[in-house]
Amino acid sequence: MRILEIEKLFENEETLDQVLEKCKEDFDKIDYYAGIMKQNITNNPEEAKKALNELTGTYSNLRTVLAIAETEKKNREIRAYSKLRIDIENEGKQFKDGQGKQLASGKVASYRRVRNIILGYKEACEKSITSLQSLLRHMTEEMKLTK
Repeated sequence: MRILEIEKLFENEETLDQVLEKCKEDFDKIDYYAGIMKQNITNNPEEAKKALNELTGTYSNLRTVLAIAETEKKNREIRAYSKLRIDIENEGKQFKDGQGKQLASGKVASYRRVRNIILGYKEACEKSITSLQSLLRHMTEEMKLTK
């Protein structure tokens, strides 16, 4: 199953960029349709429906990958924070919460980067879906008026 493959890639930083490679086809599809919409050449209802279907499937894929990315980033950040706290307190020093959060955040920067890229594409996909839905409604209304 694809989801298990993706989860495996999040297990360490060395394989993290492979997550983006697994999502490349989805990213390319979003970029393709964004280019078409940006050039304002989406005036065929059949093409708009095709794009809507493809982007809806793409959104579903990315939403699942994003859930894994968010979970992994958050869990790693919590573990890093806890480890820092234990290490500092074991040294007999006072632990400062703000500094601990900042250091823990730095330890998961590569996970946050991957999560943010996936999030950005998911949001772009969402906007394209919304625009296509509006466009199709508008086209349907125009077809009703011309009959």
